[in-house]
Amino acid sequence: MKSYLKMRWKKYWERKTWFSKISDLVFILLIIGLLIPASRKEISAFVSGLTAMSPGTLDEDKQLSVSNASLKWSFANQDGAVFSLSDFQDRPIFLNFWATWCPPCIAEMPDIQDLYDHYGDRVAFLLVTDESPEKVNAFMQKKAFTLPVYYHQSGVPQEFATQSIPTTFVISPEQKIVIRKTGAAKWNSKKMRQLLDEMMQ
Repeated sequence: MKSYLKMRWKKYWERKTWFSKISDLVFILLIIGLLIPASRKEISAFVSGLTAMSPGTLDEDKQLSVSNASLKWSFANQDGAVFSLSDFQDRPIFLNFWATWCPPCIAEMPDIQDLYDHYGDRVAFLLVTDESPEKVNAFMQKKAFTLPVYYHQSGVPQEFATQSIPTTFVISPEQKIVIRKTGAAKWNSKKMRQLLDEMMQ
């Protein structure tokens, strides 16, 4: 058995290029990392980030209007102040459902932070979670994120109902859902900035 394994290893070593050997090593290290609970979330987030792409807009006939009832949907900020969706309807809204334990959420956060740094209050960034403020604060401080986080106060309207996170909705000032994206995305893209700029004209 030992001689057989030696022979297989020798053939592998002779047949593979250096690039293939490095690729195989990286793959093995990724698998080992995923088996270790402490590194699993970070590695999953890294892989999600690598595969994320810029989201596309919905076709016009599929762009649902946010109902008046949904505009009354309420949520609270870090300080406990309560807002409704209608408080932000004068500008584009970036509505993101997320959690600190979710690798794809973590993967797209730096891109959302960059977008927020660029637009600030000109776009309403609403990152909504059902986790505790203590847990979220610790996560945001550790990652040095300054994004505005909100907490559920009532049931999520039907227009935004989702079984998966992250799920992101981009809503125009005319209350049309222009983007609905489930999974990690490249939010700080040229296409996304162009869309937001057009909405603000």
